[in-house]
Amino acid sequence: MATAPFSLYVDIPSVASASRTASTVTITTSADNSLVTGQWVQVEGMTGTAGTSMNGVYQVTVTSSTVFTYTAAGTAGSGTVTTAVVSQDLFNPLINYASASRQAALYVDLGSIGMSATGDGSSSSMGFQVMQDDTPAAGPWFGLIPDEARVRLYFEDTGTAPADADLYFIGTISSIDAQLNGSGQGTITTVSISEVNAVLDKLVVFGKAISAKTPTAAAGGFVRTGTNTVTVTTDTAHGYGIGQAVKITGVINGLATGDFNTESTTVASVPSDDTFTYSNSGTNGSGDVGVTPSAMAWYTTKTLNQILLTFTNAHELKAGDAITLSGFTASTPALENLLNQTFSGTNMKLDGTGGKKIIITLASKIADRSPEKTFTRGTVRGNAVITPLGAATAQQNFTVPGGKSEDAAVQSALSTVNTWKSKDYAIQRLVSTSTTTKIVGAGSNSVNSTGITVPAGSLRSILDSLVEAYGGQDKKERRYYIDLNRRLNYALVDPTAKPTYADAPYKIITTGTQNTDTTSAAATLIPYSLSVSYDHGTVKSALFNVSAESTTVAPVSKIVNYVDAGYTARANAPVFDDVVSYPTASTSPADSVKRAAASYFLERRLPILTGTLVLRGAGAAAFNKYGFSSGYYQTGASSFALQNRWEPGQWMSLSCPELGLATGLYRVEQVDWSLEPGAFMQVITITFNRKNYNTLSAQVARGK
Repeated sequence: MATAPFSLYVDIPSVASASRTASTVTITTSADNSLVTGQWVQVEGMTGTAGTSMNGVYQVTVTSSTVFTYTAAGTAGSGTVTTAVVSQDLFNPLINYASASRQAALYVDLGSIGMSATGDGSSSSMGFQVMQDDTPAAGPWFGLIPDEARVRLYFEDTGTAPADADLYFIGTISSIDAQLNGSGQGTITTVSISEVNAVLDKLVVFGKAISAKTPTAAAGGFVRTGTNTVTVTTDTAHGYGIGQAVKITGVINGLATGDFNTESTTVASVPSDDTFTYSNSGTNGSGDVGVTPSAMAWYTTKTLNQILLTFTNAHELKAGDAITLSGFTASTPALENLLNQTFSGTNMKLDGTGGKKIIITLASKIADRSPEKTFTRGTVRGNAVITPLGAATAQQNFTVPGGKSEDAAVQSALSTVNTWKSKDYAIQRLVSTSTTTKIVGAGSNSVNSTGITVPAGSLRSILDSLVEAYGGQDKKERRYYIDLNRRLNYALVDPTAKPTYADAPYKIITTGTQNTDTTSAAATLIPYSLSVSYDHGTVKSALFNVSAESTTVAPVSKIVNYVDAGYTARANAPVFDDVVSYPTASTSPADSVKRAAASYFLERRLPILTGTLVLRGAGAAAFNKYGFSSGYYQTGASSFALQNRWEPGQWMSLSCPELGLATGLYRVEQVDWSLEPGAFMQVITITFNRKNYNTLSAQVARGK
């Protein structure tokens, strides 16, 4: 088998079915899939006993335009294909195809490929050219792939299952330009790709006014764990985000675990679209379980339609709650039907004796209460209801209550996306909307008591507003972006946030002797080229005007310069006019304007240093034989580890006194990747810094 040192995967149409007989797996796609015999594919997301062993990288045999097979060991049977996806490797060398398939096979012009990843939430251009020497009967390949198909580049040999650590770039196809090749039988296709951060513009964040939802019909819809956290499972998607205030009623206890009901609590987390958690102390265990009464009897000797239910423990129900009886038996079908009902309103009363008794009123009287009119106990469940609290207009806005921490605000925005996109598997393959481990704001910082309200919009627009709100308070820069592990990164990048050691693959030097192949020291590398650009123009725009004010509140003072925004005066600085609106709303417009102005000068009016360096060539070690994409970096005083790739958000150690760059750490903002013409040797372009050495206060205090 001939191999390429890289794999370039493009998704094909969705999987309709998957089955295994002995060692042969048969996959049927929902539409023509453009595969030919000899193609290498990656199968992901197959679940079930048989399906799990179908995942991996395999060379296929095509039996029809929608069916292919491959050989793999595992359990016979059908795989569950709900989350399954198959992608084809476009770097598969033509020699691996069956001879009859080679003309219809896809291959990439190595000199055409260019990839880019950013670390500031923006999206860069990416693309490559795909050749197909003969168009098959099903049509050209680009007409058969899904809209906005996912594209992934790995530093991994052909036929080898790719690892997350070896993923270099991820994005989706945004446009395709095709032309006939010279023979007129095939096509040359230029593929343009949107880098993964483009998804920030496609995910909508909004508040949602939800009608009351009841827990799932399964017993135990409320479960308390040792952290005094209750997990609630609802019967449908609840629509709640972190911080949503809710009222919980009707949860029957009966197991002596403590009351699960509350007049008001807030959603602490949203693990899935039909679960959420809230804080509630008590003994570990389940609420909303079916409880069997310890006794039941006619309420009084004269009662013809009332029955008294007695429980061992306090049931925790309140007036106005409803209960459902099931599994009760009686000596007559009529009485049995009257018992197994839902009781609410005046038909469900609390006895008040230690909170352990309930009186139910049957829908009709039993005229003959002779001894044979008996019954036996079944199960009683409370009809638990979760009711949202707050304004019903929340659907148009995303609200951050006063006092909420920065981490919680960003998590709340992501939680709202997760609520509605957790089962959108195409989105989940690009970004994990439930992962919050890389969201790190200023821990002690919070929006002031007035809070902020942001109009519903894209996740990018919401994050921009949060950067403005929180950055306008502490005057520190923030960055957000989606990394190669599909996580939303949100973090401060002010100078005080620099780590002790660089985590980029190489330390860049311009004098001395480089040491690229070491595994026991921080690897050093002299760049192919390095340049810097100082942008001084942006520091001179210093006028901030409010373009519009509310007529229902007191007038807002204009912020017209750095001093008004809370910064030190900049001596001898010219002032150019600029008009800026403040996008966030608040019950205190003055506070909103102050935050917006402080953030505006911080983010958009800094003197900026941008550096660019290019790495070409290769080392002798196995980890860098195709170029300097991986190298050993320092993790401690005398410890070192392999960094598999350059990635935005890394900190790079750089020393270039010739250009006035003192030895220090610089943040990687963008990584561009391509190949040398006609070879698999890498060309890596790294853009770094894009931020000022010093704080804005220090900059504006300087004379011109």
